[in-house]
Amino acid sequence: MGKLTGGQWFEIVFWGSFAAAAYFLTFQFDREVQMYRFGAAAWPRMVILVILAAAVGQFITDLRVRKAAEARGVELDAGYFRKMADEHGAPVFVRMGITLALPLVYAALLQNTGYYFTTPFFLAAYLYMTGEHRIKWLIGVPLLIYAILTVIFTRFLFVGLPVGYWPGFYDFGNWMVVLIRQ
Repeated sequence: MGKLTGGQWFEIVFWGSFAAAAYFLTFQFDREVQMYRFGAAAWPRMVILVILAAAVGQFITDLRVRKAAEARGVELDAGYFRKMADEHGAPVFVRMGITLALPLVYAALLQNTGYYFTTPFFLAAYLYMTGEHRIKWLIGVPLLIYAILTVIFTRFLFVGLPVGYWPGFYDFGNWMVVLIRQ
């Protein structure tokens, strides 16, 4: 079979490890649900299975493409990332890494700092990372999205968005809920 690149091996190992870790985490909330015979963890496990199937499918496709290219004697080019590095330099990868890490940082902070405080900063930071640098748009667009989502979930759907646990953030989150629901 064809020889895969380090990035392709990293991808399959990453997604396989992610699926395995996520599957083992489902045992923490797997309990019987009265109206659903498969239990509370059935849907998350199905999503995990789809993630694993997609990773294996990508792995098999990469192997087939590489093998077919070698059989024809064709040298595969360096790929998308090599072209990006040649054209734009290393800052492209830094920006890409930050763009991918930003939602993870947001998710990690959400329980402690709360939706009401963290979300506008996340939206503005993400908009900035996607290339928007005009201050009018960096403030206006995130505030509009934040306002619409907050009013819909807090006032009309009465969904309990995280208010935060840390002192100050908790008080701010509760103040926002009271303000919006009046």
